[in-house]
Amino acid sequence: MKPAAPDALPGKTPAADIDGSLLALITNWRLVVAELAERGIDLYDPAVLARPWPGVRAVIFSLIDSPTRLRAVLTRR
Repeated sequence: MKPAAPDALPGKTPAADIDGSLLALITNWRLVVAELAERGIDLYDPAVLARPWPGVRAVIFSLIDSPTRLRAVLTRR
């Protein structure tokens, strides 16, 4: 018989349950724009609008993977 895996390893925190859906991002769009502006990305700048969307999308989703206010808002408690 194989032993059961422990529920949590010592020193590790459980993964946060984060709502990364498009609805959650759109609901918090003002915060997305503010977080990007703090990183020097103005979503309404014509140069940014001319860039391909996948690059901008990658930056937006990186906000969820970083310790940001957006991540804090999207974390389910």
